[in-house]
Amino acid sequence: MRKILLGCALFCACVPFVAGALTVDELRAQIEDLLRQIDALQQQLGGGQTTPQTGGMTYIPPSATPTAVPASFDCPYISRSLKIGSSGDDVARLQQFLAFDPSLYPEAQVSGYYGALTEAAIRRFQCKNKIVCDGTPAATGYGVTGPRTASLLALQCADRAGQGQASGFIRVTPISGAAPLPVAVEATVNTSRSCAAATYELDFGDQAARIPIHVPANTCNELRQTFSHTYVSGGVFTILLRSGTHQVSANVSVSGGSGQTGDTMYASPTSGARPLQATFTGVVNAAGVCDSGQYSINFGDGQTATINLSGCTPNSYSITHRYDSSGNFIARLYRGGTEVRSVGITVAGSGGSGGDTSGGYFAVSPGFGGDVYTVEAEFELEKSCARYDLDWGDGASHSSQSEGNCNGSNVTKKITHTYDESGTYTLVLKRGSNLSAEDSVGVSIEY
Repeated sequence: MRKILLGCALFCACVPFVAGALTVDELRAQIEDLLRQIDALQQQLGGGQTTPQTGGMTYIPPSATPTAVPASFDCPYISRSLKIGSSGDDVARLQQFLAFDPSLYPEAQVSGYYGALTEAAIRRFQCKNKIVCDGTPAATGYGVTGPRTASLLALQCADRAGQGQASGFIRVTPISGAAPLPVAVEATVNTSRSCAAATYELDFGDQAARIPIHVPANTCNELRQTFSHTYVSGGVFTILLRSGTHQVSANVSVSGGSGQTGDTMYASPTSGARPLQATFTGVVNAAGVCDSGQYSINFGDGQTATINLSGCTPNSYSITHRYDSSGNFIARLYRGGTEVRSVGITVAGSGGSGGDTSGGYFAVSPGFGGDVYTVEAEFELEKSCARYDLDWGDGASHSSQSEGNCNGSNVTKKITHTYDESGTYTLVLKRGSNLSAEDSVGVSIEY
């Protein structure tokens, strides 16, 4: 019986070899896969196990695919690029992970060899997670387990294993171009949907200040924000998103340069309770040209300042700015209309001015209820009848409440809002009897 089945296997394997001119390695892999299936069928007919061992490789029949990751499951932490022809334990871990989702890898074959079936499964995974959905392995990485795909695989494995640890990923556009090159970095954090507080750090890979991204406690959904940055000099820069031991990265290749690579901006302090007075210092026109363009600072809270230049030499500057509202701000140094440096500023709530204690926790969760256009705003009030005004940032009517008379301690308020179109919006929440406690949160809505 085995000889008959083996003959059928060899015949079936030879047909695609003739028609599609497969390589010897691909043909060998297909033959091995067919032999494993034959062994599995014989085991089932003979009442044996449904997951036999064949040459040190495991075959998991689709009907026996488990629905949860076992405690001993090894996450596919991939440290190299995997593609057609790759083999090893890391390929086996990758296949084992993919086999847990029949929609991705219905064949569920764990052979340790990266063949056509594994490539097809990775393509489904990449398309499903909006990494890449067309092109060739050489041109776009479609079907190749590269750094971005490996990072997201590791994150999703952590989610399946029930680990409430920090997790997230980034999407960068564009990833190449001539300087000055503006890029948009979309950072999605808390993909493990942990309810614990966490702080992430976004590093652009050049001299720009790292930007903190805070996830408040009890925010059990993913948070997504988009940050802009401009590379003014040539080189390959690695953008990192990290929190504790978790880290994901993306590379940006920049050609040429503007000559204005020495301009600097520093801030002190970069965090504190409101009102926070920060002093910005640095050097502009570092290249010492006579027509370097106008420099200015946008403090990230709607306020700006101009830096006056003197002559054709480098100029130092010192500008102090006061932040009256809490939140995460990005101060940006511009030369003309081009951003050359940025600094992240974190301002914690202090209860506002004039003794107003109506400030507190304020967070926004996009994608509420599975609708990408709907967000949920969650914030604290000192009592249920406290006054507040919430501006959704899209011109729609504010959500508000007048001051009332009641007793009680802090309460949590939750309000949902649906946007009409994609875009980046800034939500501004004012609280207290005179609305003096102000907080803001940015949210990116994309379909």
